[in-house]
Amino acid sequence: MLQNELYQLISAEGSGGNFEVRVRLLPQSVVYAAHFPGMPVTPGACLVQMACELVSEICGSGLDACGASDIRFLHTVLPDETDELMFRLEGAVPAAVPATWTVQIFAADVLCARLKLSLHKTA
Repeated sequence: MLQNELYQLISAEGSGGNFEVRVRLLPQSVVYAAHFPGMPVTPGACLVQMACELVSEICGSGLDACGASDIRFLHTVLPDETDELMFRLEGAVPAAVPATWTVQIFAADVLCARLKLSLHKTA
C-alpha cells in the first residue's frame, strides 16, 4: 500500500459510479529519494497503484487489480511542483466482478494520466 507512504487521502466525493478523490503527495517518501535523487518524479507504476488503492477503497475492501490497459502518461508529476492530485474515477458501485473503472489523474487542471483498471475479488 502506498497510502500514508507516498500519499495521504484528502477527500473522496461522489456517488453512483462517479467519484473525485483528492490526495496529497508526500515528498519525503522513500520512493522519491530513489526516483530520482535530486529530481524526484512520481513513478507511473505508483500512479497506477494509487488508482487501484483508491478504487478498492471506494468499492470496499477485497478487490485487487487484475489488469490495467489504455495507460497514457501525459504529464510528469513532480512532487516539488505538485503537492495534490485529483483522481476522477468512473465505474460501478457496488462493483460487479470483474469491474472495469476509467481513471483520469489531474494536477490542478492538467491531465497527467488516464487508464482503465480491471478489478477482481481477492482470494
